Amino acid sequence: MKPISLEMYGFMTYKNKTFIDFSKLYDSKIFIISGDTGSGKTSIFDAISFALFGEIQREGFIIDDLRSDFLNGDDQPTYVDFIFELEGKKYRVKRIPKQRAKKTRANVQVSHSVEFYKYEKDKEILISDGPQKTDKKIIDLIGLNFDQLNRVMILAQGEFSKFLKSSSDDKASLLSKIFSSYIYKDIEEKLKEASKDSKKNLEFIANKLKTEVKKNDLLDENIDDEIIELKDFSKIEKVIEDLSNDLEKEFDEKNKEKNSLSKILDDKNSKLSFYEKENEQIRLLETLNLERQEILSNKDYYENLKNELDFSQKALLIKPYYENLSDNKKNYNDLEKKFNEEKDKFKIIEKNLKDLRGKLGNIEKIENIIDQKKENIVKNDQIMKKFNELLSIEKELEKNIKNIDLSKKYKDQIEGLLEEKNQTSDNIRALSDKLLDITKDLEKINDQGHKIKDELRDYQSLYEKSLENDKKIKDLEKLEKEFLKVEADFKNIGEKLKLAEESKKSILINEFRKDLEKNGICPICGSIYDKKVEFLEVGDFDLEKIRQDFVDLKIKLKYLNEKKSDLKNSIDNKIKDPKVYEESLNEYKKSYQDLRNLYKKNLGLSDEKNKNKKKLDQKANLIESEIKDLKNKLDKLQNLDDISDLQNKYKVKKEELDVFDKNEIEKSLEKDRLYVSKEEKRIKFLSEEIKDLENKRSSSSSLILNYESDLKISKEKILKESQIFDEKVNENFKNMDEFLKYLNLSNDLISQKEKIDLYFEKLNNISIRIEGLREYENIEYYQTDIIKEEIDNLKEKIEKTNDFLFSIRLKVEKLSESKKEINKIKISLDKSKNDDEILYKLAKVCDGSLSKVSGREKINFETFVLSYYFNKILTYANLRLKDMSDGQFKMLRKKETSDKRKNNGLDIEILDYNTGKIRSEASLSGGETFIASLALALGLSDEISGENGGIKIDTLFIDEGFGSLSDDYLEKAIRTIEKLSYDNKFIGLISHVKELKNAIDAKIEVKYSKTEGSSLKVVV
Repeated sequence: MKPISLEMYGFMTYKNKTFIDFSKLYDSKIFIISGDTGSGKTSIFDAISFALFGEIQREGFIIDDLRSDFLNGDDQPTYVDFIFELEGKKYRVKRIPKQRAKKTRANVQVSHSVEFYKYEKDKEILISDGPQKTDKKIIDLIGLNFDQLNRVMILAQGEFSKFLKSSSDDKASLLSKIFSSYIYKDIEEKLKEASKDSKKNLEFIANKLKTEVKKNDLLDENIDDEIIELKDFSKIEKVIEDLSNDLEKEFDEKNKEKNSLSKILDDKNSKLSFYEKENEQIRLLETLNLERQEILSNKDYYENLKNELDFSQKALLIKPYYENLSDNKKNYNDLEKKFNEEKDKFKIIEKNLKDLRGKLGNIEKIENIIDQKKENIVKNDQIMKKFNELLSIEKELEKNIKNIDLSKKYKDQIEGLLEEKNQTSDNIRALSDKLLDITKDLEKINDQGHKIKDELRDYQSLYEKSLENDKKIKDLEKLEKEFLKVEADFKNIGEKLKLAEESKKSILINEFRKDLEKNGICPICGSIYDKKVEFLEVGDFDLEKIRQDFVDLKIKLKYLNEKKSDLKNSIDNKIKDPKVYEESLNEYKKSYQDLRNLYKKNLGLSDEKNKNKKKLDQKANLIESEIKDLKNKLDKLQNLDDISDLQNKYKVKKEELDVFDKNEIEKSLEKDRLYVSKEEKRIKFLSEEIKDLENKRSSSSSLILNYESDLKISKEKILKESQIFDEKVNENFKNMDEFLKYLNLSNDLISQKEKIDLYFEKLNNISIRIEGLREYENIEYYQTDIIKEEIDNLKEKIEKTNDFLFSIRLKVEKLSESKKEINKIKISLDKSKNDDEILYKLAKVCDGSLSKVSGREKINFETFVLSYYFNKILTYANLRLKDMSDGQFKMLRKKETSDKRKNNGLDIEILDYNTGKIRSEASLSGGETFIASLALALGLSDEISGENGGIKIDTLFIDEGFGSLSDDYLEKAIRTIEKLSYDNKFIGLISHVKELKNAIDAKIEVKYSKTEGSSLKVVV
């Protein structure tokens, strides 16, 4: 995982919106976050941790206090917006902590919320929202939880040195969270529980054996309690086997007896069955003979009936001709009748037309009278309309008089409500004043809190500076000693260098002299020299090494002198003893806490007053609404100022109508309307009647002509069909009467056809069956009573035998079931004894009890698993510690403890290769502790990455600790960190160490202001 950018607003010490573009630092690979103590360096990592998991790694910090103290309820909500890259994909998480801030209104409670996005083609796609769901999504995506990531990616201030020095139990607690080893603790607890359950199970099985024996009466009678208590399964099995054999013998004897009786019974049943079948055949022959005699008694009747049926069927064949002829004759008569009726009807229509025309009278005269009446109706209607208008004005006058009273009532109600509204407004103003006072108190407390917090920061800074000042004084003393030693060494090496350089000159001179001695000619001037040549004395010096040592010591001396000067200048002699600042610091902390408590109390009081004010506001709104409703009602009432105009209008109208009698006009109207209506209806009715009769006369005339034509055609058809019918009757019957006789009987005879056929069929069937039973004529019935009695006796004996056999079989089955159950109990008991022994030993192994033997570690199951991980962590850590300590140190897992009551296995001891001895980790110096802790933290990071599917950690943040290192160790620590960057890691360091800041170009510089909080600048 690699950070791309971080944006935060109002987060911890960062009051204003702050943005960090980490991608600008990628090329540098290593960057430093620098700034004074308390300036907000670590808060950057806290923001990343909170964005990802909603938690920060600060012991004792309340997560609800993340909102900056520089903000109040009128400012926008605090948030953290973090964009990161994982496996080539880009993600964004925006998280808002729980706080009081401004949303739709000021100082409202804002809940914890989060949104998680992924980028696809530069577009944001929402993956999830809501803390619980999103936290799980992020853990699944990264592959690490909060504890793991803070051990792998963020090595927090003071945390990794604490891990080095923590006890075995504390290390186990931490590693258990990281590697989820609690499952092994669960296994240990479950094994203990299983061992207890196993003991109970053995006791339960023993009781089950006793219950099983007592359950079977035969076993209870034949097995002693002593055998059960001893669990002597061989004797129990012997008793069951003997009882089973005895029962089997008894069963076989009784079964033979039953088989013999069954054979006799079968013979008797066969004989009885034969007798009963023969008797049935004899009885059947007698019954059939009687039935045949009865049927033959009706033979003549059915033969005569059959003959009549034949004639009826012939008559039915001629029936269609007869019916057709009859229908045509009937149609002719009907037509003739209708023809005569229509002629009579035509005469009546003519007479009625004449009468109606007489009733209608002179139509023109009547219509003139009607028009005159209608004119009278219109005039009288207008007068009545004016009477109605007068009545309407009268009603409106009455209504206005009522509205005056109603208006007065509404005004009184409005006046009362206005008075109540004013009272409520006074109460609201009083509450608002109180709220204003509380707000001022809160602001005052807040200001005091900020002042105390500023003082607290100042004293904290002074306290830390005083501690740092003391350290600098001690470091200066060490530096001065080191400077004097290096100065002496430099003086000695200077003298040695002079001797070495003089020796080198002597060697060169000796070389010239060798040439002079050999050739006798001076190599410089060319003159001849024949005297004895003397050689200079030379020393054995490594001039190059001496020169290098001289330069190194000179540089070191200069460096130490500058460092000494810087350290001397950095020491502030005005700073007091740390204890003085510590006392003031504690006093300010107490004052700050008291102010926080007072602030919370006043905030609660403010909330209560706000609730009361809200209720009063609601009441005021309700009163205002009622007043508005009453005013609307008042507006709806008519304008009461024009009532005098209405009265004048009424008077004029009344005087105009006084000349008319309203009742007379109403009577005249009613009379005229009645006449017009009645005459118009009469004229309309008579005109319609005349028109209808004229239509009927035309229709009747047409019908008379049609009837005359149809009668002629029908008469010709009857003559033709009558001739065909007579021929058919003469062929099959004597005369017409005989035909009609059988035609009338046909329905009755046809309905009896099935009965006639059934009679002759039944007679034939009985005759055939009697012929088949001729052999049983004159044979007597067989007697069956004696043999039935013998069969009943045999059945009773067999039933008793079956009952006895069943009782034996039941006992055998019960014994067999008991044997199976007892055998199961035996197997279960044997297995449970073996399981119990195994579970007991496993439980003891898991809780470490068996380690009480001398020479063994007292390690429970979970610690044993964690020691496996711990060994791997130490292996990774020692690779780096070897490099950082130049092979001096190696961390070992301590296997023995002085307190045998405690679990061990995760304590650390140090092997010092310089002395060859093992040391306690507590004996390490500050610098040695830092590099050992850093190596251990990096080893833990490597192991977590490996255990989580080889998760690649692209980024590593290391928070503080460098200030405790000597130059030598600082150089080695930086060298190790540089090596990490070679693996394409992105590394951020938090430190206020000046040398480290100067050594690294890429920086995030953090500053703190008492009024604006933290701010930062990215320098590349």
